[in-house]
Amino acid sequence: MANRDELAFERVAVLAGMSASGREWLTTACSWHDRKAGSELLSYKDTSRDVFFLIVGRARVKIYGADGRSVVFHDLAAGEMFGELAAIDGGTRSASIEALEACRAASLKPEQFDLLLSREPSVARAVLRDLAGTVRRLSERVLEFSTLVVQNRIQAELLRLALTSGGGTRPVTVLTPAPTLADIAGRVATHREAVSRELSRLATLGIVRREASGLAILNVERLAALVREAKGE
Repeated sequence: MANRDELAFERVAVLAGMSASGREWLTTACSWHDRKAGSELLSYKDTSRDVFFLIVGRARVKIYGADGRSVVFHDLAAGEMFGELAAIDGGTRSASIEALEACRAASLKPEQFDLLLSREPSVARAVLRDLAGTVRRLSERVLEFSTLVVQNRIQAELLRLALTSGGGTRPVTVLTPAPTLADIAGRVATHREAVSRELSRLATLGIVRREASGLAILNVERLAALVREAKGE
């Protein structure tokens, strides 16, 4: 019977197709890390090269600029992998990873990660698909930054958050916990005041509503239409 650590790996998407022997090997090869909310799991430009699998909790991928302003790239949920770029190309860390809540993660040394990809073809294919998804996501954001004004970038980010939270499958999607003004501003390279103004405007249009439990996206289809119009689609 699989032990506790092996069962934890079953929740990691890129490891879903592993063989039983591979899962058993991985359990012994990994190191385990527990981090409190607000602490760093990885530091930008650090020279470490370990690969991590997030087992419990949520974390944020971000970079701090010279002026102290943060640029948010992506939020990680339990079951996702991070740190693989440095293991693959030998470079420094491309971003910081900060725990949004208490996290537990397993890590592999780069040599072990290379061995894992060699002995488990299904994992290698899953890692390639994961990297392709990252490239597509970043390409979309580069296009938005290059072609959309701040107002439309905020709309696009709200739509992205709604869709990744199950938006479009029910009339009202509640983002819980609600992203803060600073969170959204960091994702679209603007300031909190601009986000506040746009949320207020969208509220008057009946598209969003701030609630005690979170941020409600009342009309995902209309929000998506605004974004499509801004992109000329």
